Amino acid sequence: MANNGNLNQNTETRVPIMETFTLPSNGVLYGSEIPKEITLRAMTTMDEKIRLSSNGMSSIINLLNSCVVSPENFDAGNLKMFDVQYLLYMLRIVTYGSLYNVDVYCSHCDKAVRVGVNLDDLAVNQVPDDFVEPFEIGPLPKSGDIITCKILTMNENINMEKESKKILAKYKDYVGDPSFVLSYKYIIDKVNGESIPDYKKQVYVEDMNAMDLRYLDSIYDEMVNNFGLDTVIDTECPTCGIDLHFSMPITEEFFRPKFSI
Repeated sequence: MANNGNLNQNTETRVPIMETFTLPSNGVLYGSEIPKEITLRAMTTMDEKIRLSSNGMSSIINLLNSCVVSPENFDAGNLKMFDVQYLLYMLRIVTYGSLYNVDVYCSHCDKAVRVGVNLDDLAVNQVPDDFVEPFEIGPLPKSGDIITCKILTMNENINMEKESKKILAKYKDYVGDPSFVLSYKYIIDKVNGESIPDYKKQVYVEDMNAMDLRYLDSIYDEMVNNFGLDTVIDTECPTCGIDLHFSMPITEEFFRPKFSI
């Protein structure tokens, strides 16, 4: 019984590890709904259970919601995707530390080599204070249309995933990935300054000249991918010393690091 008493006492006085981070969105994209600073605590065993659940992107949202200490009543689903990615990396740092070992291919050694990446060293590209959303892309090269766009939130990606599954379940002979067109329903805000209903957005995108679509995709991706963590790594091969340049992979070891005895 004495051992149980000590266990309870230690549990009651245990203080979780916490740290506060500034989102890449920098308080620009959400108004007063979401602050620029988020406080995370380290993951617990129950949080690991949430992470390992098979709910896809919803598991990520549930995990972050569980680990955010401040602000209260926080819904990570309302964050832009690059803010979600950033918080996941910060959660990994708070829980397991900043050292992340990855296996990458070295062309000089002609084999996979293990490289230690310090996640604290990753550059964070902040949204500038003068950035305005929605933003315009265009004129498009063929039609001359100007498209007003939004950056997708995690919840919008989840909704798009659900819609895609419903379409595939309903139409067994459906060809391709429904999300290819569905994504534009969320990305496009206006066409030539005019708000249009979702079904018209879909028709508009399906009838777009392929060059216009490619132009829209290229400019949109370039703008959105400019925000958040820069996960491109430049380092030396630990075996031969040759320069390595790679996009950092996310492996099982990201949230399940190995420890030596």
